[in-house]
Amino acid sequence: MKKNWKKHGVTDSFNAAFEGLFEAIRSERHMKFHCFCTIIVLILSLFLDLGKYETLSLIISITLMWIAELFNTAIESCVDMVTKEYHPLAKRAKDIAASAVLVTALNALLVGYIIFEKKITLQLRSAFYIFKNSYQHTALSIFVIIIIIVICLKLLFKKGTPLRGGIPSGHSALASSIFTIITFLTNNPKIFFLSLILVVLVMHSRIEGKIHTLFETVIGAFLGWGVTYLILLLLKM
Repeated sequence: MKKNWKKHGVTDSFNAAFEGLFEAIRSERHMKFHCFCTIIVLILSLFLDLGKYETLSLIISITLMWIAELFNTAIESCVDMVTKEYHPLAKRAKDIAASAVLVTALNALLVGYIIFEKKITLQLRSAFYIFKNSYQHTALSIFVIIIIIVICLKLLFKKGTPLRGGIPSGHSALASSIFTIITFLTNNPKIFFLSLILVVLVMHSRIEGKIHTLFETVIGAFLGWGVTYLILLLLKM
């Protein structure tokens, strides 16, 4: 019996795309490096006064870099599936795909140098001040860090999909993070308990929908609380 590979539904399609992306990150060393560089560049861009065209150039360069690397990985996988032995055409295909990555990487480096060369030396000190004193930037950075940790843990435990199920619960982690930020912003006990109720409702909805177990939601909640509390505590010192 042939296995039906056809996906149904929007969620399944997105999950398939994310699984392909995470498989490339998990199995390819260069993809891990690109992922790390992308996170660093995006965090820096939050605090630097970039213009509209500078931001657009940065986004396009990053996107092209990822597309080239993903196509390179896909071509290498197809070649390896066809033959494991040395063949001039197989070598040619892999070399040309690798050269596409090289061209886009050089383009990304050039664009990054032009954009950040002056701004990073002038605004790095003020950027940290903004991050430390602005909850808008702090909250956004915390959410990004939590999402990355959740995805990495799901890849580690190999359970569930990037957007559904698995350990830990991403929804519980983000809800708990928001609750922790709220407690830092206010001393009102009513707001504290109302936000706590919302966290419990989010956890209950994940369990009731049989998307996560109680253990997975509790781990997610503790993860969101711990990461957020630690970052806010370090910034307050």
